[in-house]
Amino acid sequence: MSYYKFTTNGFGISETGIHLLRSNFNYKTIDFKDITLVQIKKGKLINNWLLIFIFGIGLITFSSYCVFKLVIAFNDDSVRRIFIEQIILPVLPLLLGGFRLYTSARNGMVITIRNNRKDVSYPLEDLIKKDEYQDFIDYLKLNKDVNSKLNIYRS
Repeated sequence: MSYYKFTTNGFGISETGIHLLRSNFNYKTIDFKDITLVQIKKGKLINNWLLIFIFGIGLITFSSYCVFKLVIAFNDDSVRRIFIEQIILPVLPLLLGGFRLYTSARNGMVITIRNNRKDVSYPLEDLIKKDEYQDFIDYLKLNKDVNSKLNIYRS
């Protein structure tokens, strides 16, 4: 793992190419020669953000429905007992749904690597936090195999 010039949770860069990582172990290597396009731009930090956004909306809707039913139960004279579980039930889905909405809305710098088969996208937050982002960009610009395929969008 120490042979990577730059590393994040999702990928590492070495002299030979880009190594896709899971738990800091290489599961796939993309050689620099196989890369057709490298884009660095501002984008969503997670994949499938729309699915997570819809899930968060669903949790908040469920929580709102539970609160609505609870208000009806409070105003109904025929209801003699309201259990504590009925009061606590909307809280967890509301918190989890709010967190899901927050994570789906987060934007940041993302690298997208396209090879012949498919695109992979990874956030560059770790490099920015370690203050290695500019060094990473300079390293990609100096690499002769990647420099002609590199697109950096500033926004």
